[in-house]
Amino acid sequence: MNPVRTGQLLLLALLVLSWGGSSVRAQEAPSEVRAVVARMASLTSFRATISMGSGSGSLSGELSYQSGRVHLRLGDGRVIAGNGRSLVVYNPGSHTAGKQPMGGASGGLGWLLSGFEYRVTGTQAIGRAIDSSQSIQEVRVVWGNNSTLRRLSIRRRDSEGWYTIALSNVRPVAGFPAGLFSYSPPAGSRTVENPLNNRN
Repeated sequence: MNPVRTGQLLLLALLVLSWGGSSVRAQEAPSEVRAVVARMASLTSFRATISMGSGSGSLSGELSYQSGRVHLRLGDGRVIAGNGRSLVVYNPGSHTAGKQPMGGASGGLGWLLSGFEYRVTGTQAIGRAIDSSQSIQEVRVVWGNNSTLRRLSIRRRDSEGWYTIALSNVRPVAGFPAGLFSYSPPAGSRTVENPLNNRN
């Protein structure tokens, strides 16, 4: 996992895995999308099965979330963990970790889903960016019972492909062990600091 790939995973985690945060702006989203954001913000502590990827390639794993802290262990052994202060992505295949401060992350799901004109069909909403210069040009949101998010897809300005995150078996959890969200890579691994600031 090189710094660019690490940075892509960190950016995805910073944008999407912070389910709480500000609500989506009412004038830019239908009530169904606002209900999804409110529902996910109300789940202050939960565990879910998650799959994420683009095209034919995807990874799955188990997500634990509690009040802005995340721990995701993927099927290939990668770990994404954030304790609210820093976010770590570790790849056991290359013994490389990326570490990024979380202090600059803003908004969460409500922020991510703002700035789009939406069309709602059944339990799906498709949003197209109001501003043609913003980095994410399209979003697709699919929800299930009680407006619980089931699938979120994004298409960036510089890509024709979609990146999708799907949630299943979402269940509230009373709490998690305190150390779950503070991940330390194994001894001997290499750590890349601030990979989102790396231009290469």
